[in-house]
Amino acid sequence: MLFQTYNLSLIYLIAQANRSGGAGGFLGFIIGIAAYIFASYCFYKIYQKLGEPNAWFAWIPILNNWIMYKAGDQSPWWIIGLFIPFVNIVAVVFLIIAFVNIVKKLGKNPWLILLMIIPIVNFVILYQFAFG
Repeated sequence: MLFQTYNLSLIYLIAQANRSGGAGGFLGFIIGIAAYIFASYCFYKIYQKLGEPNAWFAWIPILNNWIMYKAGDQSPWWIIGLFIPFVNIVAVVFLIIAFVNIVKKLGKNPWLILLMIIPIVNFVILYQFAFG
């Protein structure tokens, strides 16, 4: 055969992409759920320290941003901006400012937030904010 033909149909590509075992995907799912539970519990404890009446909002995906805005002395209505293109960039900036204000209220150094960019270290820093 001088020229080999390749079957690049969508079904063929999907079937090839799904050949690895399901163990890796399941392990990733379990690690993701554990990380979510840990982070939500830490934020729950942080909001309790700050005296927020609805600290349980930390467990609900969109409400956790609402309470972060509120606890960080920002308007919680910025959460709507998170769903609007280009406005969401400004809303994320205000979310970061809210998190800086929360860290200041806890009496911690706000520069520690930069360490939360590093994987695994972010859980250590979050633990320190919640229980330190």
